Amino acid sequence: MGLDMIEEKNLNDIITYSLDYPKMVISEAKEWPVTNIEDFATGLYVGYIGGVFFDGFLKRNKRFLDSEEYSDFHGIISKRTTEIKLKIQAHLHKK
Repeated sequence: MGLDMIEEKNLNDIITYSLDYPKMVISEAKEWPVTNIEDFATGLYVGYIGGVFFDGFLKRNKRFLDSEEYSDFHGIISKRTTEIKLKIQAHLHKK
């Protein structure tokens, strides 16, 4: 059945909130010796968003996501990947 409207809203709220505070992810990404900091920071962002969402989902529903819900999660993340990358790029190139 996939994510219901409330859980979709929760996920989008988490994404929006995390994009408002890029320093917490970017500062961590800068500590690692990586060749492409934008891709690494994107991975950290997705991991952070997933962790916050999965923890909240488990607390609210007393269960883990099923395969359809997990697929919806990835669909929402993939739709907003460009937005996430642009926020990272903007923050990295600030002087």
